[in-house]
Amino acid sequence: MNGRFRSAVWPLVLGSSLLLTACDKAPPPVEKPRPVKLVTVGAASVQGLVELAGEVRARTESTLGFRVPGKIIARQVEAGQRVQKGQVLARLDPRDYALAQSSAESQVAAAQADVDVAQAEYRRYQELRAKNFVSELDLERKRVAAAAAEARLAGVKSGATLEGNRLDDAVLRADADGVVTGVLADTGEVVAAGQPVVALAIDGSREIAVEFPEDRTQLARMGRAEVTLWAQPGVKYPARLRELAAAADPVTRTFRARYSVQAPANALALGQSATLRLILPAQKGGARLPTTALIEDHGQTRVFLFDPVTGVLKSVPVTVAGIDGNEVIVAGLTSGAQVVVAGVHVLSEGQKVRPLAATSK
Repeated sequence: MNGRFRSAVWPLVLGSSLLLTACDKAPPPVEKPRPVKLVTVGAASVQGLVELAGEVRARTESTLGFRVPGKIIARQVEAGQRVQKGQVLARLDPRDYALAQSSAESQVAAAQADVDVAQAEYRRYQELRAKNFVSELDLERKRVAAAAAEARLAGVKSGATLEGNRLDDAVLRADADGVVTGVLADTGEVVAAGQPVVALAIDGSREIAVEFPEDRTQLARMGRAEVTLWAQPGVKYPARLRELAAAADPVTRTFRARYSVQAPANALALGQSATLRLILPAQKGGARLPTTALIEDHGQTRVFLFDPVTGVLKSVPVTVAGIDGNEVIVAGLTSGAQVVVAGVHVLSEGQKVRPLAATSK
């Protein structure tokens, strides 16, 4: 090969070598396993606990209204006022009902006069029939006329009684001893028959009203219930489920429950804030975990378990059995399972990790 040819080929060979070197990229660095904090689930059973905010309510609550329509001319009670059975709460304008009663009484007087005349005629015809001056048919006609007059009298008397009742119903009275919890209509308003005017909490036993989410209604009948008051944090009263709504509230989509409370008289004041604690049966394979251990996946609560053999994570579903302060009580885990309790929002299924010092729960 002559020198001229070698000088032409060497630059081509050198350039090809440089190009191949540039295309040969270095392999990506291997990602180091992320360190995670673990908790080991023990074999002991865990006591479930559910806490719900509630309110002290009366066992019987009445919403009172007039049985007749009209214009309110007087309201004689205020919210929070104690009332006695039969006490006047409000009054309607009675003029129309007084006139109707007067008219009914006049009709009674007229009907009574008709009865007196018909009966006198019947007695006279009885005497004439005894002397054979009138026929049996004439006597029967007078008897029927007297009976018809008496029936009309009974009808108008019933009408007069009805008008009297309407006049009495223009006065709203308390059905029982209690406390006025709300005034729903005021002086000057024209109300329909049955329209709520005064809300009354009847004296007697007190209850706690709470709302259960749709997915936790089954807990209402489980375990033991107790009530604590915000005003008396150290005092606990036993409670028992009395009523659980069959249908959800159309606005909140929660189910209302009422718990009877075994407490001394006057220990619970209407409207007080209360906490209902449901102590559920102990469950095996449970653990107390920080809330940071939970993840939500399409409406399901899950946790990450660490596999010590492969060093990878596995997502498993769990059941939240209660909340205690900053911890949640979960069930559905086997003894010895290692649960990731921190940084779960940056982890994924099948990711390789390395554990920090594990603790037990």
